[in-house]
Amino acid sequence: MDTAVDTKVLDGLGLTKTPSVAKGNKDMGEDAFLKLMIAQLENQDPMKPMENGEFLSQLAQFRSVTGIDELKKSVDQMAGSFQSNQALQASSLVGRWVMVEGDAAQLWPDAGLAGAVEVTAPTDQVLVSIKDESGQVIHQLDLGRQSRGTVNFQWDGTGSDGTDYPPGEYSFEALANINGEYSAIATNTVVPVDSVILGGAGGGITVNAVGVGKIKLSDVKQIM
Repeated sequence: MDTAVDTKVLDGLGLTKTPSVAKGNKDMGEDAFLKLMIAQLENQDPMKPMENGEFLSQLAQFRSVTGIDELKKSVDQMAGSFQSNQALQASSLVGRWVMVEGDAAQLWPDAGLAGAVEVTAPTDQVLVSIKDESGQVIHQLDLGRQSRGTVNFQWDGTGSDGTDYPPGEYSFEALANINGEYSAIATNTVVPVDSVILGGAGGGITVNAVGVGKIKLSDVKQIM
């Protein structure tokens, strides 16, 4: 006897008229799948009946596809929730000060200029040189002995000669005396955030920092 399923039986079950079944679409519902399995059992060759193992294998494959689809939906929901939480947290940064990598900062009338240095090893002295727009050193901050880590500094706008410098952008560099030798160390700038951009390049969250521009949320080292 032919092992093919009788199409009349499928017609009666309403399966051959379902586009998703006819095309073998794996989005076939569980009810339609079970009907198809029953029709297959009813119309199988009595001399060559389907073994229990084969039936269970087909059922397990269906369950596997269904489980993967449900898992994907759960992961998508979790990802959406995570992104929403990130967006909410990022929006709270507007008006706050953040620390990011940089060697320049704004001198504000009331807040002065703020930054930080990254000390890589215990040092006898850390010097921060403040420069004007022409690159001339106008003031030097002596942060003294420091242990390894991030060290904050602030400048009120007064130069070494007593000159009060106007608000604007100033650059800086830092040197650390480690084992008797001065070497350059990394610097950070502290700037205010004026806006947050959602869904930017790469679909991430970007903050717009005054004087620095757009930076990834992941690049923010510290929220002040």
